[in-house]
Amino acid sequence: MEDLVKVVGLIMQYGGTTIMAALFVILLYLDRKDRKEKEQTEEDERKTEREERKAEREANNAILKELSASNRNVAESLNLLKTSMDNTNSEFKQHDERAIKNFQKIHEDLIILKERRN
Repeated sequence: MEDLVKVVGLIMQYGGTTIMAALFVILLYLDRKDRKEKEQTEEDERKTEREERKAEREANNAILKELSASNRNVAESLNLLKTSMDNTNSEFKQHDERAIKNFQKIHEDLIILKERRN
C-alpha cells in the first residue's frame, strides 16, 4: 500500500512522462534479466541433454561390443560343433564300412557252410 502511495506521489511530483520512462526502463531491465535466466536455463538443459545422449551412446557402444564378442563366441562354438559333427559322421561311415565288410565275410562264411552241408 505504501508503494502505491509513493508511486502516486511521484506521478504528482515529476509528471507522468518521467514515471512512464522510469517504468519502461525497469520493465526492460527485468525482461532482459528474465530472458538471460531463461537462456541460461535452456543452455543448461541442452548441455544436460547432450551429456545424456553421449552417455547413452557410450552405453550402446559397450552393449554392441559385448554383443559382438558374444557373436564371435557363438560362431566359434558353431564351428566346433560342425567339426565335431563331421568327425562323428566320419566315424559312423568308417564303422558302417567295417560292418559291411564283416557282414560280407559272415555271409561268405555262411555260403561256404551251406555248401559243405550239401
